[in-house]
Amino acid sequence: MEATEQTWSEEQQRQRLLKAMKFFFLITILYSLWITLVIMGVYYLHLGNQWAFLSMEQWILTAIGLISIAIGVECVLLLQYILTKRKTQEPAEPKKQKEYIQGKQVHSITIPMDAKGGIFSKTYILIDEDRVLNIRYQMIPPNDLWGQQQ
Repeated sequence: MEATEQTWSEEQQRQRLLKAMKFFFLITILYSLWITLVIMGVYYLHLGNQWAFLSMEQWILTAIGLISIAIGVECVLLLQYILTKRKTQEPAEPKKQKEYIQGKQVHSITIPMDAKGGIFSKTYILIDEDRVLNIRYQMIPPNDLWGQQQ
């Protein structure tokens, strides 16, 4: 038998992330309320330090630890979600074929940048021994040639 890795769709991963964040948030809120109750019992009701099984300092240190862990786990889950979402959104860029003229690499620029069709002038400028700059300037747009396109 081959081991297959279960892939999570983006929606399933988002749901899993939301459930985990809700769980950690709920635990953190409940623990914070417990710490508030312990502080109220010790300082305002004068119940003493040992009525809640641990001393006040121990409860506060455990609260700091729990909240730090919850924040850390939520950051990790959020980063994991963001990175997988970014990975699925980025289309693979096709590699451009490098153009060469007489053994020199040609770098092309079109002015205006989004110009399609029409009549262009081409100017080749020697940059150095290995590179040539090709400037294509649109002289006549396609609408002027063929009338208004619909």
